[in-house]
Amino acid sequence: MARGTESKEIITRKILETFENSFKYDKEIRIPIVENGELIQIKVTLTAAKVNVENGGDTAVPVAGNAPAANSSDNLMITEQEKEDTMKLLQSLNL
Repeated sequence: MARGTESKEIITRKILETFENSFKYDKEIRIPIVENGELIQIKVTLTAAKVNVENGGDTAVPVAGNAPAANSSDNLMITEQEKEDTMKLLQSLNL
């Protein structure tokens, strides 16, 4: 069995339980969400890391030109249901 197979299956089940109407499509998890009145699907794929790293131990820093704009999320509206779903997911993953 490939490294991380069991762990990915556990996480996949938690995501599917947490987000209403989410489903598996091929090797992806699809999470349908309405954004600005339009139905979109967030695609999630899980991959086991080849090398483990420590939390906060990363050295990657975005270059100034590649950093996201400070106002890029101004148009994003999160519903109460999405907030609850996210909290359930984080709690189920013990985060």
